[in-house]
Amino acid sequence: MKTSNGVKVKILGAGSVGNHLAQSCRRVGWEVSVVDNDPKALERMKNDIYPKRYGAWDDSIKLFTPGKEPKGGFDIIMIGTPPDVRMKLALEALEEKPKLLHLEKPLSTPDLGEVKEFEKSLAKYPEILVTVGYIYAVSESVEAAVELLKKKIFGEILTLDVEIREDWRSIFAAHPWLSGPAETYLGYWRRGGGAGGENSHGLHLWQYLAEVAGWGALKEVKTDFSMKKEKETEYDELIAFLFKTEEGKVGRVIQDLFTHPFKTWARLQGEKGFVEWHLRGVPEGDLVRYQVEGEDLVEKVFAKKRPDDFWRQALHYQKLLSGEIKLKDSPLSFERGLEVMRVLNRAYYPSSL
Repeated sequence: MKTSNGVKVKILGAGSVGNHLAQSCRRVGWEVSVVDNDPKALERMKNDIYPKRYGAWDDSIKLFTPGKEPKGGFDIIMIGTPPDVRMKLALEALEEKPKLLHLEKPLSTPDLGEVKEFEKSLAKYPEILVTVGYIYAVSESVEAAVELLKKKIFGEILTLDVEIREDWRSIFAAHPWLSGPAETYLGYWRRGGGAGGENSHGLHLWQYLAEVAGWGALKEVKTDFSMKKEKETEYDELIAFLFKTEEGKVGRVIQDLFTHPFKTWARLQGEKGFVEWHLRGVPEGDLVRYQVEGEDLVEKVFAKKRPDDFWRQALHYQKLLSGEIKLKDSPLSFERGLEVMRVLNRAYYPSSL
């Protein structure tokens, strides 16, 4: 790991994503403190999760329980807690005035509880960069696909499909201390779990790629679910979206929690060719396939391992902090993450429209 380069980061939450965030920040040389209200979670991070994933514990990472952690003076605050407590913590984090506030996905619960209050408070701190952790959008492979789209080599884009299909086995392999969805927010759609929240990378990626393709804003959204109730849990194990934009373009998103092996895929079909993105489409990493009409099919492999997804996000944050990238141009902007939640809100609470 690099030594500290002066950037100080505080991470709230020592679960799976908190470990990934900590390791990625240390990888770029930032000073890291982790806070969790459960001492056992901090112990598990230090003695189990982190060393098993990354080879050894990093002694430079400081661990704290609430009430004992330092307040203020952090360049970045990252909130990797469950979505049903995230907005409350985000409100408190604004008062510490970090340069960048990272909120994990999904941004909040689908009822958008406390989001309006957060937006109102955020208006008082226009200098704070707020992001939402849809890491795939800043992966090397998606960025390559986006660059191809910007060249307009496929002509007008006619269709856009995204699927994020991954069963519980894959998800809980990263959370071996949990026996199943009942022990976490993941088994409760109202808390931000289920296929809609957990696999909302699909919604985010669709809206981002539609924007790049020049499709305009969403005009119509149709949604259907496959809901599952098991003991105390209640969640959508499949959610399907059909979109129509202001430009009259139609596309779809499918997110589920029972496809094995997983399928995470996007395809844009143009008048003169197509481009596909496959998350971990080959053993070495991600795959981008594309073909321009009359030319040979091209397949490009982007070698990576799971921690690299979060490392790419940290590199993106370096560019945001330096001003090399403006927040309005970032696929991880708060507004883009909020638009995902607005779609989920309309899906789960149609009577509120």
